[in-house]
Amino acid sequence: MTGGTGLVGSHLARRLTEAGHRVTLLVRPTSDRSRLAGFESRLEWVSGDLRDAASVQAAVRQADPELVYHLASTALNQGHAGPRDHVETIVLGTQHLLEALKDRPGLRIVAAGSAAEYGSGTGVREDQLLRPSTVLGAAKAAAFHLLQAYAQTTGLQPVTLRLFTPYGPGEHPRRLIPYVIVSALAKQEVALTSGEQERDFVYIEDVVDALLAATSPSVAGGSVFNIGSGQGTRVRDVVERVLGLMGNPVQARFGAVPTRADEIVRMSADITAAQAQLGWSPRVPLEEGLRRSIAWFVQRRQPTEAVAGR
Repeated sequence: MTGGTGLVGSHLARRLTEAGHRVTLLVRPTSDRSRLAGFESRLEWVSGDLRDAASVQAAVRQADPELVYHLASTALNQGHAGPRDHVETIVLGTQHLLEALKDRPGLRIVAAGSAAEYGSGTGVREDQLLRPSTVLGAAKAAAFHLLQAYAQTTGLQPVTLRLFTPYGPGEHPRRLIPYVIVSALAKQEVALTSGEQERDFVYIEDVVDALLAATSPSVAGGSVFNIGSGQGTRVRDVVERVLGLMGNPVQARFGAVPTRADEIVRMSADITAAQAQLGWSPRVPLEEGLRRSIAWFVQRRQPTEAVAGR
């Protein structure tokens, strides 16, 4: 597994290990392992870097995988990644991984794509033309096309899940929902953009369910699925729900932060393909997911400095 210390990867690694699987994580020496605290000894760790082809080759030889989860992306906890970071980690890293796996025809690779590949849109389908408006989205789209190309020439069996907006326990404090929760707990100002953007929020355990479903032999190699709730929700509405569930300890200042020039305005998924072919549907409603997120942060409350800018 790549990206195993991130939000999605850490939840998936726990679930797989608890089900009795041997899980090997390819991680940078500097990776933050805090999401897997207390669980490290149940996992196998290989130090390496997707940007370095030799270390990826060595990791694949050591792990000798029967299944690969490729979840790596550029991380918020390494600061705001720039264009080069996106290209080196996501595009070049994917190519290095595929080169290391190319002599294993039939191997299933489940890859985490991104809604950012589409640009803006509501009810987007997997067969729509990709029009990314951010470098991250363009890098993810390039990685998707690399997966498809290698499948044609090597017999690898990739399945790509385009994740919309995963959230839940363990999310980084820079992200929208944790930022609001942590700020409210600290009685600090919640400074935000206009909040008119729409996102398709999907709870982390629902994402893990989809990642597990994608390993089924009945799912054809080369398939791609949207993983979201199937409906967009305004950022403003999510913020107000979080604060309401917490008793409105602070007020949100919408418009206090300028909207980025590359901000995606509206995004929601058509999830009918995942429902039909993966047998997957999200089970955790937004309000319940927010309650669980709040409870997690309350339980683990630390003097984490909130970061404005959402």
